[in-house]
Amino acid sequence: MTQRHQTARRGSIILEFALTAPVLMGLMMTVLEGAWQALTAATLDIGAREASRFGATGEAAPDWLPPPAPATREEAVRRVVLWFGPYVLNADHLTVRVTAYAGPAALASPTPGQAGAGGAGETVLYELTYQQPFLSPLPALLFGRTSLDHTSRMIVRNEPFPAS
Repeated sequence: MTQRHQTARRGSIILEFALTAPVLMGLMMTVLEGAWQALTAATLDIGAREASRFGATGEAAPDWLPPPAPATREEAVRRVVLWFGPYVLNADHLTVRVTAYAGPAALASPTPGQAGAGGAGETVLYELTYQQPFLSPLPALLFGRTSLDHTSRMIVRNEPFPAS
């Protein structure tokens, strides 16, 4: 090969890389962002499941939850959710709403339920909302916002625990 042909080939490789690199980087960031948001949704679902399982027992706090002891059952529910997402969920972005209803039929009625984890035998709606910030600025430019909202709901009936 001549010197001129080798230089032309080297230049074409650089040009090909310059044209394909942004597409590949964009594709890679899209996959990573999707995986991060899917992990957040799954973690929030696990937290909702475990929090509702705890809440249905009527205990003040689970025995495995590290100190300090939560002041209310609702605070314990929040801490249970955060316990199951230590590297994914940030307490500042999490909203937990716990609403008790007399029974399953009361969920469909226009009358609002009572805030709190409810008493024995009551039906309780656990609604968790989380705003997960995007990993890169590209989705913010495309969607016009800086985070994605995730919601998880769980409905359980409290066990017939003794009144405290």
